[in-house]
Amino acid sequence: MGRCFMDEERTEGMGYHLEGIAFGLADGIICCLGLIIGFAEATNDTYMVIVAGVIGGIANAFGNSIGFYMSQSAERGLQIHGIEKYRVQTRVHSKREIVVNSFLAFAFSIIAVLALLLPFAFLDMAHSTTITFLLGTLLSFSLGGYVGKISSEGQFKTGLKYALLAVAGAAISHLMGDVLKALLS
Repeated sequence: MGRCFMDEERTEGMGYHLEGIAFGLADGIICCLGLIIGFAEATNDTYMVIVAGVIGGIANAFGNSIGFYMSQSAERGLQIHGIEKYRVQTRVHSKREIVVNSFLAFAFSIIAVLALLLPFAFLDMAHSTTITFLLGTLLSFSLGGYVGKISSEGQFKTGLKYALLAVAGAAISHLMGDVLKALLS
């Protein structure tokens, strides 16, 4: 009865890859924005910000990808268990969907950190930090707006929620950069 929901062909081309893209972008933006802003505040050294951003961004991308894969694999197991034991009718993540979404989470985490680091390659520290902050906030708002649109939660409200989360992460990281600079100076 529930086996038709596990048919991998049924999930192809149905837009289920947004999950990996959104996860990679959201986490990449929020984590790396905080990392970059905090590191810029603590060191005031463009070279160090770029090095820390690239290393932190790659580590974050691997963490996102592996975490996403493990989480979705566990969810798939629970979905299959529910179908087989309780006759629950639910859609089951295909193995291919999990792998593709895991790759997309990695790729879009990398895209996020590269976009946020780009100003540091061309501008001075003060302008780079400001532009990166604004870019991260705008990207978060845009992602939230899109999610709000497709989920009927409201574009502006969801966009604002995502942007505020990015601002909160950046503000806390900026404060931690100040604290570390004071403690280590």
